[in-house]
Amino acid sequence: MSKTRFFLLIALVIACAGLTVWIGSMAAMAGKLDGQVAMALMPLLLLASIAWRGISERNKD
Repeated sequence: MSKTRFFLLIALVIACAGLTVWIGSMAAMAGKLDGQVAMALMPLLLLASIAWRGISERNKD
């Protein structure tokens, strides 16, 4: 895996995790932490898991 791809995937994982925590904490502070927020967070979690899978695969070309 090239260094650029590795860096971009790491940045994607960190950004998605940060946004997930930020949105969750904002919803919790507003008292609106419910299923609707969970559904809004789902794309971020899926994107982070795809990026993490890309990082963790060991040269499966």
